[in-house]
Amino acid sequence: MLTAFILQYEACRRMRRTWWKLSVVLLLLQLPLQAQEKPPKWGEVPPADLDMKSFPADTNAAAVVLSDIGRAYFNEEFGIEFERHRRVKILSEAGYDWGSFVVTYYAKNRIQRVAEIEGYTFTRGPGGAVRRDKLDKKAIFDEDVDGEYRRVRATLPALAPGCVVEYRYKLKIKEGYYTYLPDWEFQTSEPTRWSEYRAEIPSMLGYAMVWQGMSKLEINEAEMRDWPPLMPYAQTAGIYNLKMSYHRWAMRDMPALRREPYMTPPSDHLAKIDFQLTKIMWPGSVPQDVMNTWEKLAEDLVDSDHFGKQLDRHKVLRQQAETLVAGLTSPEDKLRAIYDYVRTTMTWDEKFGIYVDVDLDKALQARRGGGPEIGLMLTSMLRFAGLEACPVLISTRQHGRVLQIYPLLTQFNHVLTYVKAGAREYLLEATDPLCPLTLVPEHSLNQVGWLVDKKNPRWIGIANPGALSNNTVVVAKLTSEGAITGHFESSDEGYSGLFDRHTLLNKKKKEEDYVRDGWLSDMTGAQLDSFKISNQDSIYVPLLTRAHFSSNDHAQVMGDKIYFNPMLFGRREENPFKSPERFFPVDFAYGHKYIFTLNLTLPEGYDVQEVPKYSAATLPNGGGQFKRQVQVDGNRLQMISQMIISKPRFEPAEYRSLRDFYDRIVTAHADQVVLTRSKNVVTQ
Repeated sequence: MLTAFILQYEACRRMRRTWWKLSVVLLLLQLPLQAQEKPPKWGEVPPADLDMKSFPADTNAAAVVLSDIGRAYFNEEFGIEFERHRRVKILSEAGYDWGSFVVTYYAKNRIQRVAEIEGYTFTRGPGGAVRRDKLDKKAIFDEDVDGEYRRVRATLPALAPGCVVEYRYKLKIKEGYYTYLPDWEFQTSEPTRWSEYRAEIPSMLGYAMVWQGMSKLEINEAEMRDWPPLMPYAQTAGIYNLKMSYHRWAMRDMPALRREPYMTPPSDHLAKIDFQLTKIMWPGSVPQDVMNTWEKLAEDLVDSDHFGKQLDRHKVLRQQAETLVAGLTSPEDKLRAIYDYVRTTMTWDEKFGIYVDVDLDKALQARRGGGPEIGLMLTSMLRFAGLEACPVLISTRQHGRVLQIYPLLTQFNHVLTYVKAGAREYLLEATDPLCPLTLVPEHSLNQVGWLVDKKNPRWIGIANPGALSNNTVVVAKLTSEGAITGHFESSDEGYSGLFDRHTLLNKKKKEEDYVRDGWLSDMTGAQLDSFKISNQDSIYVPLLTRAHFSSNDHAQVMGDKIYFNPMLFGRREENPFKSPERFFPVDFAYGHKYIFTLNLTLPEGYDVQEVPKYSAATLPNGGGQFKRQVQVDGNRLQMISQMIISKPRFEPAEYRSLRDFYDRIVTAHADQVVLTRSKNVVTQ
């Protein structure tokens, strides 16, 4: 009888930190296995691979994964064993990193261990002979990571452009730890010619198989076979109809997945398969569901001493909250008073997590804590102030996306606060002392969060009303010698104000360098004559920068003509989107708005011969717009350039429109104004 696993959106298995957007696929488990491409033999490298000089399908490749073969199976003790054999062609020195490998494993109680490590480097020697350099056991290092995890690392010998390296190892997983069935990635940051994974899974263990990516499988085979005679339960296998399911998946010619602008972690987008244990069905026993429901998880969290019970039992928090809101009547005023107190009082230790390590009263007294302490402290104090507040679990942008189908707490690594004040709802994080309550720190802008409430746990969107906004107005004068003098006022709001305050208050730059780099870098020979920065400490109003500047070289004087670019500041000189295609979303995290206005007095005795024409571009579905217009009235020129990205995320189908949009902006920002000396002007 045919059996099927339904592959759906699902959270990744325990002990992992990344999560993926998936496609729904159906695997049939009694398809006949077919004779397909054979795995490469250890130690036998084809001459064509040794002689390869470049990779025509990707001329930027520094290395090519020639083959990557994995196999997971259950041994006679019913533990899991995972074997890997990888072979890589190194094309240039930039690919030397592929001559090293790292295997991280969970070493606590010897749950996992790494064994049988081998490796070779193959090169062409004099006369065309093949030289083999073996990985020395002394070059293999096994080191502690954090007391629970360890890692094995090694570098193959005799690396050189043109060499081929291969290595293999075995990861052994103790019996009973079935959630550790290894996942498999078919794609890397360099092109992969062949990637294959085999898994042998006992019928009494139910796994959901989770696919990410839409790449075509070259091989997709599955077969139910009789129970192996040397395995546990062999005596009763016939009685309980025990079987072993054999799977084989392979992909061919996978393109490199390299980092691109405005990209969430590559692990969100790699072609891969992931396993999640869902059920255990021991012979003669009642089947056990391994995963909880979201409702049951919410109950467990609310009743946990390290989470929900922290919210309502702290005298110091209650007294402080009541003191802060004494005399305040509006919910909005109470919200701001408590939020501002927590963000300015607590110092974040830059650690993420969902469970508190320190009692919240003690954390407040110490004025220091991790993400869970600060998030639950804010939630607790808002409740003590009489506001409706709940903790919200999220996965940060670097931690990966959350999958909502299967309830797994290991998807999450951070705690925010939901609060309702009057008719308005807020999502807050108080780890950043410079972040107003209208913004969420960028690391937390990852689409969705899970609101923890015993009666009504639910998903909520991380909808951020803020944007990165800059508005600059310049008043300047151009002379007939090509010199320009003037002043400007620039207003930074939203994320622009947040980021710039961090730059200034954390002393990442001197104030003078901040102004020069931020505004005058596009002007040839620009001098900063004076400046003033206002509202650095007032996070709820725009950050203002005023400055006087001059340049003797910004305009070019050639005979009777003067040429200059009117886009004095904020010029976009190149398109950030280089690739002709993109198979994953563009994620800006927040909207963008840039407005630049130039009011320029032109030199006497010159006529305007050429000004940039009106330019405009729009993105589909209200995604954004660009406008640039220039007007001349006598000897006064005004230019206004406005660029707006209205939404934070663009799907792959929208990529070409976005790329073309930026092309239009780059072209417009390169346009020149041309002045010609008036004919009735007599030169000296």
